[in-house]
Amino acid sequence: MSVKQKLRVLAGLAALVFVSVPASAQNAAPTCGGDVKETVVQAVAALDGAPAAQKSAALDALYNKYAFCIQDSQATPNGFFVAAQECGAGVSSLGSLFFEEMSCAGYDPQRRQFAAPVKIKQVFGFGGAPIPGSREYVLHCVADTAGVLQPVGTDSVHLSDALSGNVPTWQFAVITSATMNLQTIQPMNNQTRNARSILSWELPPTGCNYVPIWGNALDYRIRLDQ
Repeated sequence: MSVKQKLRVLAGLAALVFVSVPASAQNAAPTCGGDVKETVVQAVAALDGAPAAQKSAALDALYNKYAFCIQDSQATPNGFFVAAQECGAGVSSLGSLFFEEMSCAGYDPQRRQFAAPVKIKQVFGFGGAPIPGSREYVLHCVADTAGVLQPVGTDSVHLSDALSGNVPTWQFAVITSATMNLQTIQPMNNQTRNARSILSWELPPTGCNYVPIWGNALDYRIRLDQ
């Protein structure tokens, strides 16, 4: 096979990779649009002040009710996977990315803090401004010495629908301090550990294998430098 023929084959393979999600699907309206998200916002707002057990059960019920919205992940643009790869991450789980996405995350071992940029892609679907609005949650997990992911910290950023005249996208960020299972990030002896960060809109992730309805999870590596 000549060099020119080999280049043609490689170009064809590349084309297959980057057209695996049709452009029409990427631009199509989601199965679960702003009306569904507004219903979730109102349901979560109604739980304000509820006992922890009642709130947890209600959030689980909301997840089960709207889990079918995960099918919108099928319209994820290939560019998202490229962005994650350029960040040194793999996409370990995927929900709908029509409204928000997280293609990168990182860890500051000296401050014991994670940083997770969250791209907001729509002007709606986040709750009335300024309140009740909604939250973008990120849970961070680090593998222990047996290679099992353990939760080390979770936090969120509050946002709401955009005011008239504002145009997406926007970059928010969730900054999270590691406060749990600290043995997974100690000692700080330059060792490498596997990590996972899970973005989930409005429904807090409940564990390291959580699959978000709106959002995604990334797997990547951190290093415990002093």
